Amino acid sequence: MLNFAVCEINKKQYLIYPGKKFSVDFLGEGVKSLEASVLLLSEDGNIKIGKPYLDKKITLECLGDKRGEKIRVAKFHAKANYRKVTGSRAKLTEVVLKAESKKDKK
Repeated sequence: MLNFAVCEINKKQYLIYPGKKFSVDFLGEGVKSLEASVLLLSEDGNIKIGKPYLDKKITLECLGDKRGEKIRVAKFHAKANYRKVTGSRAKLTEVVLKAESKKDKK
């Protein structure tokens, strides 16, 4: 049974637990699943480390898109009465690794 994995998605590394949702950078419209390259894998307490990747790939299910928290960017010049505030919200895709049940293994 998979305990956790470290995977690379869009050149970023994520620590993945089965059944736990996490957000990655926007993958595009209509993406239902994706395959991630595995860097480290822990199964039943045994840890496997790739050089740089393992042969096994993990298939993740995309749950949908969402917007991230707003980031506030402020520009300020002292003694010049210049103040400018802008912000942005990143588009994210919510992803989950489906937990394998013991019936699926047999």
